[in-house]
Amino acid sequence: MPLGELSAALALLVLGGLLRGLVGRWQGKPIRWRTPEEPEGWREGILSSLFPPVEVGLWGTSAVMILLAASNYLRHFTGHGLPRLSIVVGVEAIWSLAFWWFLARFVAIGLTWLRRKTGIGRGEWAVVLFPRLARFVHFLAPAIGLIAVESFPIHHFYRLILHRVLAIYAIGLVGLAGGQGVAAVGDWILRHHPRSVDPAADLRSRKLHTQVRVATRVLYFVIGLLTFSWVLMLFSEVRHLGASLLASAGIIGVIGGLAAQRTIGNIFAGLQIAWSQPVRLGDVVVVEGQWGTIEEITLTYVVVAVWNQIRLILPITYLIDQPFQNWTRNASELLGIVHVYVDYTMPVEEMRKYLIEICRKNPLWDGRVAVTQVTQATERTMNVRLLVSAQDSSKAWDLRCAVREQMIAFVRERYPECLPKIRAEWEALAKESRSELLDG
Repeated sequence: MPLGELSAALALLVLGGLLRGLVGRWQGKPIRWRTPEEPEGWREGILSSLFPPVEVGLWGTSAVMILLAASNYLRHFTGHGLPRLSIVVGVEAIWSLAFWWFLARFVAIGLTWLRRKTGIGRGEWAVVLFPRLARFVHFLAPAIGLIAVESFPIHHFYRLILHRVLAIYAIGLVGLAGGQGVAAVGDWILRHHPRSVDPAADLRSRKLHTQVRVATRVLYFVIGLLTFSWVLMLFSEVRHLGASLLASAGIIGVIGGLAAQRTIGNIFAGLQIAWSQPVRLGDVVVVEGQWGTIEEITLTYVVVAVWNQIRLILPITYLIDQPFQNWTRNASELLGIVHVYVDYTMPVEEMRKYLIEICRKNPLWDGRVAVTQVTQATERTMNVRLLVSAQDSSKAWDLRCAVREQMIAFVRERYPECLPKIRAEWEALAKESRSELLDG
């Protein structure tokens, strides 16, 4: 009876919930489907390997019974239903998939635990490849289970569905393998060229990091696009629809062409940034009047970390089409400028000597430049420009602030009469004073 099948399905779902609660209480923490990177012990490893496949088996068995009950109801009321599905065959297929999934999880967790205990695979390639290989095996096992299900005596209707699912899954595995390979090569290159504290070496490493990150994102996009296109080619209806859209000049084709043009433009802009290097990861830039550091470069946008911890998001094409300042394009060393306005009576030579004294005492100065020059003279004051150098923009900013503060204090304390003044000539007062002197 359909009612009995629905009751059995509900009982299996309740059993799965009770098992999850009991296993979680025994283990001391909730059960997670994600394979643990570092299992704490053999008990956690076995439970993490066994319970998710068992739970999927219970859910799958419930789904088979619900599907059979629905088919029987349709056949009872309409005379037509889904092709007959044997409960035994359906349950065998579900638990076959669960077994292969359990085997993959057990192997992945066991290898991780063995590697941690014995120290095997500590080489550079092993560190990069091992986690990705374990992840690929984790997804490969259900495909083996699907192939095993084909040997079961199932109806032709369900066999066609199984073939289509297996083909889609196989294409996804090929795309996953390509993506994991790209990620492994990219990580290996970045591990060989880490960021350096030396400015010159860091400049080269930032250049390589930018190229690798943009190249991997482009390859991810290409692999994903090829995988999705390959899946669509399995369905004749979608394949014919795509051909008609490409051949037509209708509004849908125009919109699709514009969207594709913009996407391709972003990809080429990312490639141009990666190889022509107008900016790199970690470069100090001034964009939209904001001073910040290039934090992330993707295929569609660039993230600039502004000095006040705000993130400025720019489209990737902005750095190609719009002018901006790059303070670390070829080198990280910078010159900082400080302007001080003083009276004409200020001895500039004393300011020049004091600037050198300030720089020598400040560890932010790199010893290259410490120059004092009068660059402008107005009717009231003269503009003294103090030019100092530092290793990077952050140090240059702090050095400028320190020089400005100390030079202002120097003028105020030692030459207060040389602070900026406003001179005025009162002709009427001068004439009155002159006449009083003559009368006297």
